[in-house]
Amino acid sequence: MRLAITNYLGLGAAIAWVLSASLSVPAYARDLEYAGSEVEVRVLPGEPTQMQFPGSISGGYKKKLSAISIDRKGSDLIIFANEGISEAGESLIVRLDDGRSYSIRTKRASQEHPRDDIVRLNDQHGAMIAASDEEEPQTKDRQFQYAPPNQVSGLMREMMLMAEFGKTSVAGYRVSETYRGETVLNDGTMVAKIDKILIGPNLWGYVIETQNMLDQTQRLNPASFRIDGTRAVAADRWELAPRPLNVEEQISGKDKARIYVVTRAKQ
Repeated sequence: MRLAITNYLGLGAAIAWVLSASLSVPAYARDLEYAGSEVEVRVLPGEPTQMQFPGSISGGYKKKLSAISIDRKGSDLIIFANEGISEAGESLIVRLDDGRSYSIRTKRASQEHPRDDIVRLNDQHGAMIAASDEEEPQTKDRQFQYAPPNQVSGLMREMMLMAEFGKTSVAGYRVSETYRGETVLNDGTMVAKIDKILIGPNLWGYVIETQNMLDQTQRLNPASFRIDGTRAVAADRWELAPRPLNVEEQISGKDKARIYVVTRAKQ
C-alpha cells in the first residue's frame, strides 16, 4: 500500500482540449473483465480516453496534486492527462450508484503500450451480486465492505483516503493541523514531519511525511515511528529512493513516503 483540484469526479469541471504532438502512438478500444484488482489504462497528454463502467458513476477520489483531469456523464468517465503524467502513473477511485468501486491506474502511453481510446469495463460478478441484493428482504442484515473508522483498520484506511485522494473529513474525528510541519525525526538520514492529526474518542491517527536525506536507497523501520499507545503503523512505501538528482526524480517523489500511525486516544 501524493491544490486547486476537484476531489469528486465531474463536479462541473471544464475540460480543456489541448493539442499535443509530443508522442505519436495509435489508440485502441478495449473490453476488460474486472478481476477484483487495479485496472490499468493508458493515456496520452492532450488526448481524451473514455472509460465505460457497468453502472452510473456517483463519484470518486483522485490525489490532490494530480496530472489528470476528469469529467463524467452517466456511466462514462472522460480522462485527460497533462505532461506531468509518468510511466508509473497515478491512481483514482471510481464509485458507482450501486455501491461498487474500482481502482483505476492511469499510465502514460508509449509505442509499446498505445493510448486507450475507449475502455469498456465489464463486471459480471458485481452485476450478479447487485441482482441478488434486489431479491433480499429489506430487513436482512447487511455486512459492510470496510471496517468503520472507530476500528484500527478503518481509521487507517480513512487516513489514506484523506492524504492520497483529498478526502476532507472522517466521521467521529476532528482533523487538527496545529502541529503541521513540526519535525518528529531528523537523524541526518531522513526527516519526518507531521502533516495532520485525527483526534477521536478512542483512537488518534497521525499522518507523517518523510524524506530521504541520503544519496542511497534506505528502508524505513516501522519501529522508528512508534509512539506511546501505538496500535498500527503503515506506509505508502517502505523503501525510499536516494535524494533526487534531476527534475524527473524530484517529480516522481520516490525519495518521500507517507507514514500512518494509529494510537490509543491521549488522556
